[in-house]
This record gives sequence, C-alpha cells and structure tokens, in this order.
Amino acid sequence: MTKDDIVNALYYGDCLEVMRKWPDGFADLVYLDPPFNSNADYNILFGKGERKGEADKYQAVAFQDTWQWNETAVKRVERLERAASNPAHSAIVGLRSILGDCGMLAYLSYMAERLVELKRVVSPTGSVYLHCDPTASHYLKLLMDCIFGGGNFKNEIIWQRTNAHPLSIRKFESVTDTILYYVRGDDFVFHGVQTPMSAKQIDALYSRQDDKGRYTTTDLSGGKQGGADAYRPFKAVLPPAGRAWAPPNYHKLPQWAQAALGKEYERLGQLEKCDALDDIGLVHWTRNGKPRLKRYLEGTPTQPLPNLWADISRASKLERIYPTQKPLALLERIIKASSNEGDIVLDPFCGCGTTIDAANRLQRRWAGIDISHYAIEVVRKRRLKDASIPVRGVPTNIEAASEMARNQPFEFEKWALSCIPGIAPNNKQTGDGGIDGRGYLLNPLEGIKSQLVLAQVKGGKFNLSQFRDFAGVVTHKNAAMGVYVTLVKPNSPDAYAKAAEQGRVRAGASEFPKMQLWSIADYFEKRKPDLPPLADPVTGKAMHPDLFAG
Repeated sequence: MTKDDIVNALYYGDCLEVMRKWPDGFADLVYLDPPFNSNADYNILFGKGERKGEADKYQAVAFQDTWQWNETAVKRVERLERAASNPAHSAIVGLRSILGDCGMLAYLSYMAERLVELKRVVSPTGSVYLHCDPTASHYLKLLMDCIFGGGNFKNEIIWQRTNAHPLSIRKFESVTDTILYYVRGDDFVFHGVQTPMSAKQIDALYSRQDDKGRYTTTDLSGGKQGGADAYRPFKAVLPPAGRAWAPPNYHKLPQWAQAALGKEYERLGQLEKCDALDDIGLVHWTRNGKPRLKRYLEGTPTQPLPNLWADISRASKLERIYPTQKPLALLERIIKASSNEGDIVLDPFCGCGTTIDAANRLQRRWAGIDISHYAIEVVRKRRLKDASIPVRGVPTNIEAASEMARNQPFEFEKWALSCIPGIAPNNKQTGDGGIDGRGYLLNPLEGIKSQLVLAQVKGGKFNLSQFRDFAGVVTHKNAAMGVYVTLVKPNSPDAYAKAAEQGRVRAGASEFPKMQLWSIADYFEKRKPDLPPLADPVTGKAMHPDLFAG
C-alpha cells in the first residue's frame, strides 16, 4: 500500500488496527485529541470498579474499555509488561507500580499501544501534537518521552480555551488544555508563527521617539561572521565578547534609509555600514556609550508566538458540531507551523473532522480515522459536505456486511446501529438484557411519557423467538418504540404479524409502528427505519438532515 492509496479518505475502526496496515513513515504531521472521560468523577479513574451512570454518547460508549479496569485492560497491561522491547514497556511498568490497577492505567495502556504504532507511521521529518487535559497530561508526557524520546520533546503548549470563570468553592476553575508537541528526529519541519502585538505591548516596546517616529532598539552585534573588520572597534567600542558587528542587510532597512544610503551600502564592510547607519540616525547610543540599532514602528508589529496560546477561543456555536470540538483556527495554526503544502496530515481520532477540514483548506493531503461510523458521516456530510469521500473499513454491500457479521460480530453490531442516525450502541456487548442500542425521541409522542427507543441487532438467521423476546423487553422497559435489526429481510409472515400486534404511536399528524423490523439490506436499498426525529446522540439536539441521506 502506497501513500497515494491511503490519503484523502476516512477510515472506520480502531486506529490501532487501521495504522497497522500502513507503511512506515506515512504521515508528515499528526494531531490527535483522543477521547477522555474528563467529565467523570476524577476518583473513579483511580478505582477498580466500573464507571457509574448511563453512557449513551458515542465517545463514552465506543471507548468504555478505555476508562475501566476490566479484563480487557488487564490483558493489555500484561501484554505491554511482557514486551520488554516495546518502547512503552518501562513507562507502563512504572505507572502500574505508582497507580495500581485502575481506570487511569486502563486509559494509559490503551494510549500506549496506539502511540507506539503512531511513532512508526510518522515520517523522519514529522511532528506529533497530542491534545489532552490536565487530568492525564503528565502521565501522557511520560509515555511520549519513553516512546518518542525525551530529546524529541519540543513544547508543552498551554491553550487557554475560554475566558469563562464559573464560580467554584472548592478549586480554581480550569480554563486550559495541554498540547504536547514532539518531533520524530532532528531534521523536522517547523515554520515559526508570528502574532500581532497588543496595544499595551507596542506602547511598552516602542517607547522612544524621534523625528522619524516611534522606535525600539536591538543589538547591533551578531554571530561570528563578517570578516576581521567586524571585530574591530566601532566609534572606539568593541563588540561584546565572542560576537561581531552585524549591521542589517540593505533589504531589511526602512525605505527612507534605503533611499538615503543607496545600493552602495551593500558593498561596504561591516564597520563602514555601522558608520553609514550612524550618519543617518539609525544608531541609538545608550547612556553607557553602547551602540544599538533603531527599529521603527511600521504597521502592526508582530512577535514570535510563545507556548501560551490565549488568542484562540473554543469553537463558536456556529462552528461547533460536537460539544468537545476544537476550533478550526487552532488546527490551522498547528498545520501551518509543522507542515508544507502537499504534506500528509493524520488524525487518528478525527471525531467531527476539524483537523481534516483545516488540512483540506490548507492544500495538505490527509487521512482521518474514527471508531464511530456516525462521526465519519458527520465529517463527510456536514464538515466537508462531500458524501463522495471514500470511507474504508465500512461494508459497501450486503456481501461485505455478511462477512463482517461472521468475522467481527461486535463491530457489525456497532456499525449496524450507527446506520440508524440517532441510535448509539449500548454500553455492554454481552449480558445486555436484549438491548444493543438506544436512542431518544427529540419530542415526546402523544400519550407516551417515555422517549426511549431500543434496538437489537442479529447478524445470523432470523429467529422468531428472539424477536418475541425483544418485543417483551421493549414492553418491560416502557420504551416508546423498538427496532429489530437483521442482516437480511426476514422471510417470516409471523414476524411481521407480531410486530403489527404492538400497535402504532402518533407524533403530530404522523403514525409510526411501535415495533418494527429493519435490515441492512434495507440500508443498502436506501430505506431508513420508520421513526420520528431522534436526538443527536452526541449533542442531544436535532439530527442534521444531511445525516439521513444515503
């Protein structure tokens, strides 16, 4: 598989499995904002029990094993502990001795496996920006130091995402996120970012004034270059120890200075240039007799961007699709700083696709991965507004869906549910009491208090008894409606009769079946279940109409 085979496509599935199929050094820049349950009780992450509460949002559901100390986490940690040559080995061994067996260790071991694979697919000149919050940023930095090497750490960027300060009695409110910036090696791409100075900064820096305007002063000396002449006294003053006189080049002078000096300036020696600058008033002499170069205020001056980013606010309501969405300006800054046009930008947890959108706007190639088919559809249809973008890892016909149902039954279950906009997979995949997914009606039905919609998925042969059992679950849970999802359309008149027995429900002037059969074959034939509007499983608001399109 070549780079051209991979780029400008979206990938459905676990990024670990997707990246394992890719060649070494594939990506020039990686930005990742991995999901983290930072809204949960912090102490739960350090306990052995499961998280409390109903997880009905896609990210919380899709990554349930990430935050829980369970059998999956135990196997993952033990696998890393046994692999002495794994770059994350020592970090996980050390973290387990510090944290013990808990949800935080489950999360860090999950990230460790994916960061190791990420290192492999980053090019030798590439960079990685890992976005996280203070709950786990210090642990993630330890992991990154072990995997990428402490010498390849460049910055801990502090992004002030909001100026809001809600009242809290027990702590200082958190208004920042952390972005850990690492490079793959010494020869990496980086374009310095300049930002406009504030009026206060301008007043403080350009505090002097003469007949040419406001100015500041900078050192007239520089590195060891310019020949022996550059080390001799200028007006009886020697350059600082280990440095030489370094007057600016002609093209860096103000236009009025260029006109006064003419092109002959370029042929002068270093000391002669210093004399020429002094003659036209471009040298400022300090009280202790040291020469400094005048730099005049022109337009709005800029300064190099430091690692504190307080000039970009969180995504506006008009821009936001997901509650945790990062602003487009933040991703554009990162992409401009650490890549060139035509480079490949990878986001292995692409969510609603802000990284993909920014890369596309800036003429970079890109690849995005997400474990939620719903998120993938958001990127195609709402973010990029291009439903023709290829999605790999998702069945495109009934034969591929049948293969997925046979070989990856749990993945098939999640994918099948995501084909119904508004239905999110259940928090459990086994022992779920007959419930595989659930959603919530946007508006209550007439005469029915519940807004819950339940779904069950069966990838094998249709079984009438199982269908009856699910109908009983819908009744027992007092759900408003139920959808029974099969691979192919059931060939059972009794099944349709049983569904009709459950009656119909009314929403305004429309009626809907309380219990219905729907198949993946229907999905490929562009037929959606007959449902009233469901709430978006991430935002809780109305579903965007584009997501219902085929």
